[in-house]
Amino acid sequence: ETTDDVVPAEFRWAQRKDRILLTIELQGVHDEKFEVTSEGVFRFSGAGSYRDQRDHVRRYTVDLQLLYGLNASDTSCGGLCESWRLHPREKTCKLAQDAPIWETCVLAAEIYNITHCEVNARDVTCVLIKSTRAPYWPHLLQGANRLKSMKVDWGKWLDEDKDGVRWNADVDRPWEWWKHDDEDEDEETDDVREEQRRRKEQFKKQKKKKKSS
Repeated sequence: ETTDDVVPAEFRWAQRKDRILLTIELQGVHDEKFEVTSEGVFRFSGAGSYRDQRDHVRRYTVDLQLLYGLNASDTSCGGLCESWRLHPREKTCKLAQDAPIWETCVLAAEIYNITHCEVNARDVTCVLIKSTRAPYWPHLLQGANRLKSMKVDWGKWLDEDKDGVRWNADVDRPWEWWKHDDEDEDEETDDVREEQRRRKEQFKKQKKKKKSS
């Protein structure tokens, strides 16, 4: 590890109506620290390197004042974290004892709705829950500041009108459209069946009447 001064780390960001998604582009991170406040402050520091500079390990930092506040009340993530840092995945995921060897562990569902960070082999990812679910923020930082080290994570970005909606990318329309269409077809099918039943009953009555006459 070099003894150079601490420098800002490059990161990507995306958002949903209820959260901010950060990815810090460092690999092999260790000696890391996180800080999150309800006033919207996010801080990270740790030693690591970029993928194209594996031998150049140094300390990096991310220091942000977000546009609005965050839900940072539970530093332990319900017992799965320590100071917002998720414990190693093998200690927090759930995997059946008789699961086949190709199965991978899956984090408990409750962790996804809690502010937390996870140190991976190739990056650091953070889920920062907004203090209130609201329309998309117009920008990430107070004062509309744009740091040289930040960029939009288009791989995780989702348009606001699609957030919370099951979207059918094949036709670029919500799945609800197909759902309602199916409901209309079901209603038409029920009407047809009712008409067939009515005609059948009518035929039986006519046939019974002829026999009795």
